[in-house]
Amino acid sequence: MFIHITLLYAGMLGLLLVVLSFNVMHHWVRVTGKGQQSDREMRRAEKVLASFGEYVPLSLILLLLIESKGAPSAVMHSLGLALVASRLLHAFGSNEVRGAGLMRFVGAQLAFLMTMIASLACVYYYVLSGV
Repeated sequence: MFIHITLLYAGMLGLLLVVLSFNVMHHWVRVTGKGQQSDREMRRAEKVLASFGEYVPLSLILLLLIESKGAPSAVMHSLGLALVASRLLHAFGSNEVRGAGLMRFVGAQLAFLMTMIASLACVYYYVLSGV
């Protein structure tokens, strides 16, 4: 059993995690001594990183499970791209730029949709296996 597709998206999301973590560290260094609780940009960076940590691990586990059951490559790539896009949209949408609210909303909804479809696929493969 080879897990090629999940490997790709896990790597991409791992790199995004590093970028988001560096963003938090950048703001932490910037606000040291001023009080982190009142710095809006710092709080925003922390929330984006926390949201990433809430959704990505389970989503990658779901991808791994359905790929191990032989899900079609098109389905795997669709779900993987949806996950990466959702996290990018959410991160960019958390900034104060034009259209940010819509990007954050679409990113969050895309993450929910991806998680729901991958979860249903896990149930489908369980039922299909007749265990």
